[in-house]
Amino acid sequence: MDYRKILVDTGSSADIIFSSTFDRMNIDRNLLQVAKIPLIGFGGKRVEALGKISLPVSFGDITNPRTEHITFDVVEMNYPYLAIFGRGLINKFEAVVHQLYLCMKMPASRGIITVRGNQQLAKDIERGVALGQRNVHVLKPQKPSKEKVTFDEGCEVKRIPLDKHLPDKVVTISATLSEEEEKVLDFLNKNKDVFAWSASDLRGVSRDIVEHRLDIRPGVKPKKQKPRKMSDEKVAAVKAEV
Repeated sequence: MDYRKILVDTGSSADIIFSSTFDRMNIDRNLLQVAKIPLIGFGGKRVEALGKISLPVSFGDITNPRTEHITFDVVEMNYPYLAIFGRGLINKFEAVVHQLYLCMKMPASRGIITVRGNQQLAKDIERGVALGQRNVHVLKPQKPSKEKVTFDEGCEVKRIPLDKHLPDKVVTISATLSEEEEKVLDFLNKNKDVFAWSASDLRGVSRDIVEHRLDIRPGVKPKKQKPRKMSDEKVAAVKAEV
């Protein structure tokens, strides 16, 4: 099936299919797996997905195709796009996106696949997008560090260091805990080795996810571009501004 009106969002950590699109694909909803992580970012609201499903996604034509299986969150809500391709899909296809030109390129077995968007269609959709339909993320936006903060659900929390000698390494727990607080902190202390306090703690993450590289054809002779000179008027304007 060939679908258009798909948003490629490099700021989204989730790949999303909306329920109306999913039903048009004639896929049984019983095939959906449980989605444990809520989606945050639709106007700052928390959205629970109907479930997750892995589907094949293809780019290119019969002369140079590329297909990968992508895990999508299925969300039931009104949205001007049929689906959202986030960083997961972009990384899986090793794609490079140029948002200004609505162009995406990716390597394939027989060369580079180029996917171009429709400029006029994108402008028409963006004009009608409401504030609550922008910026889709899986992780909740980090709030300024405070002794006590209040989440959207109205649950007060507090930040407590796991190690008194490392006050910057803190965990957030509910402020309403009483007898359970000591048990929770004891459990977190026993399992603090699973916390990633910095990038150096993220050992074991696949390089396919965290590494960006440029695929350059071996044996190609490097070329040096000729220097470009500005006109005298532009040089004078630059000097005046600097």
